[in-house]
Amino acid sequence: MSPRDWVLADAFDRAAPTYDAMVALSPGYHDQLRTAADALVERLPRRTGVAPVVLDLGCGSGASTLALLDAWHDGGRGPLHVTGVDASEGMVEQARQKQWPDGVELVVSDAVTYLRGLPDASVDGVLGAYLLRNVPDRQALVAEVARVLRPNGGFVLHDYSVAGSRRAQAIWAAVCHGIIIPLAAVKRSDVPLHRYLYESVRDFDSVDRMCGRLQEAGMTDVRHRSYPGWQDGLVHTVVGRRAA
Repeated sequence: MSPRDWVLADAFDRAAPTYDAMVALSPGYHDQLRTAADALVERLPRRTGVAPVVLDLGCGSGASTLALLDAWHDGGRGPLHVTGVDASEGMVEQARQKQWPDGVELVVSDAVTYLRGLPDASVDGVLGAYLLRNVPDRQALVAEVARVLRPNGGFVLHDYSVAGSRRAQAIWAAVCHGIIIPLAAVKRSDVPLHRYLYESVRDFDSVDRMCGRLQEAGMTDVRHRSYPGWQDGLVHTVVGRRAA
């Protein structure tokens, strides 16, 4: 397959059957998703007697959706409406094979296209885990999220970012070329997809740029954190909220 014929959603379709097994080998993957989900739950506006409406953009096989549900229900809260959106039919099919409570919907769609079909101020919170670097028009996505959020609604981005740090860049290159790509070959996962993973992170926004995108879209209380260990400075959670 030539580079011009390589389509990201198709690559995720091919990798979908082995995707859960691959990410399970990533240290801290699920714990970090839970931290990002907790950050969003903390920022959801509380409306008496109304279940919050949350979007999980780039939901993949459902790990981030599950993290959101766990974060919400661990507080003894009531119902939550979550829509998981992903452009890969294969990944959404993997998610649909899992058991979900009432209030969960899974949709195959490009994230920006899906957002453009929603009314203004119709969503309480949005999670985008490992999403933004895979979107061609990043600022359009952030602007659409800001538009559909209700006042005080929360937005959380969770992703790799190594721009601006030679240490992070060196560690990322070593991990990808020494572990991730060879392991994909052993697991018979989609090797070109994992090469894309390396390149997309290498070329992605810095954390400052991610924060700047939220601020440019009018969001407030923008903050970020990284994670301990070798992933310090590589994996980040960025949070913000729509102004009241």
